[in-house]
Amino acid sequence: MAAALSSPASFDVVLVEDLSRLTRDMAELMGLSTRLRLKGIELVGLSDGIATSRQGAKMHLAVKGLVNELYLDDLRDKTHRGLSGAVTRGLSAGGRLYGYRTVPVTRQAKPSDRGTPARFEVDSGEAEIVHEIFRAYAQGRSMKAIAQNLNQRRIPFPAKDTRRGPARLGWAVSTVRVILRNEKYGGVWVWNKTRFLKDPDSGRRRPVRRPADEWIRQERPELRIVDPDLWSAVQRRLAFVAEAFGCRPGRPPRGRASRAYSPYLLSGLLRCALCGARMVGQTFRRQKGPHVYEYSWYRCGFATTKGSAICAHGRGYHRQRLEAAVLAHFWAAMTPPMVSTLTQLVNTHVEAAFRERSRGVEHVKAEILRLERAAGNLVRYLAEGGESATGRSERQGIESALQGLRLELAGREAMPSVPPRVHPTWMRAKLERLDELLRQEPAQAKVEIAKHLGGELTLRPLPATGRERRAEIRGRAKLNSLLEGQEAVCGEVVAGAGFEPATFGL
Repeated sequence: MAAALSSPASFDVVLVEDLSRLTRDMAELMGLSTRLRLKGIELVGLSDGIATSRQGAKMHLAVKGLVNELYLDDLRDKTHRGLSGAVTRGLSAGGRLYGYRTVPVTRQAKPSDRGTPARFEVDSGEAEIVHEIFRAYAQGRSMKAIAQNLNQRRIPFPAKDTRRGPARLGWAVSTVRVILRNEKYGGVWVWNKTRFLKDPDSGRRRPVRRPADEWIRQERPELRIVDPDLWSAVQRRLAFVAEAFGCRPGRPPRGRASRAYSPYLLSGLLRCALCGARMVGQTFRRQKGPHVYEYSWYRCGFATTKGSAICAHGRGYHRQRLEAAVLAHFWAAMTPPMVSTLTQLVNTHVEAAFRERSRGVEHVKAEILRLERAAGNLVRYLAEGGESATGRSERQGIESALQGLRLELAGREAMPSVPPRVHPTWMRAKLERLDELLRQEPAQAKVEIAKHLGGELTLRPLPATGRERRAEIRGRAKLNSLLEGQEAVCGEVVAGAGFEPATFGL
């Protein structure tokens, strides 16, 4: 599609054996053919006998697309029915679960043979790691400490994580959490909890939870890795932590969690240059007597959750200094011509708002005049003997509407008639508080900052000088942005343990 929509397109015809080779989604097929037709490209299906350049091709496309989609629905239902039968008989329905391996029911077959019935059995090596995780958490160790210990010992991680690439390998807090909450390790196997549907916007498959009455629950004591007492102890601690930090549904988090989950200005924009993980914001609170002290930092997500065995970038960077290092480039872009342009833009919007207010005043006056005329006509009608309950009710309604409009007119006329003018000095004063303005709405601020960047920023630690720890922020600016004069945006920030003034440079 990228080649077809390019200008000019490098071909004239898309030739397929069958339209189902393109897609089995009828809506997607119709949209695809429309886009191709707009570029003058013909779509031909050989075995279907369909060519979009022929008369009546749209009807043939719709019929064939519907047939292909119904075929896929029927195939999905039959596959799901077969998997349900396999689960009921105690066989594997596919997938990989840490702590278990699949073995074919017939020993002559290999586990990789397609369509061969297989069953789960406990993998003694991985099961020992699972039991260790449960035992360590029940004894009071945190998920973060457990993950870091496994990474330091180079314990092989769940195989499904390898799809994320070398920079994503290693045990994480989320991996440990999923294991601790998985009922299968306690001997209760639940299947059919979710189904996957294709998102029409992104084209990706998304999990959708099924109703609880469709779940298949089985007691499988032969596959139990964690004994009931240890399982109950872990679940009690998970419930206690959730209650202590207010993580229950419908309640805001308390304590440190309220800060840990709040948005930070650079979250989602900044990555670690060593491992590629996102830099995450953290806030710590400490109370000494009546005083409460807060410290906000940015740290590498992998170094924090997975430990130095995965990423050695364990430094913490003061939040204010790191954000100031990025915003300094926007401050530098606020040259006098830019300030003048912004001032003129604000004044234009203010003038447009006042013109709209003036039109609103005229509209209210016209509506008052119309209702006064209607009220006068109604009074004359009643004075001439047309007394009735309907007439009195209509008169009261008109008088009530007039009273509201007169109050609205008084409020509009009380506003100044001449629009205020913004001066460049006022604009400069506002821009000097740019960091405060952006932190008021961090979600929207991140969207605006990203508009000027050609990708995400990276943070690389530099050799320390004395008590100061230095780091380099690098990124690329988009053309026609505020930063267009700096093709490569590069800043250096001091992130020392003390509170000396930070220094920045290009």
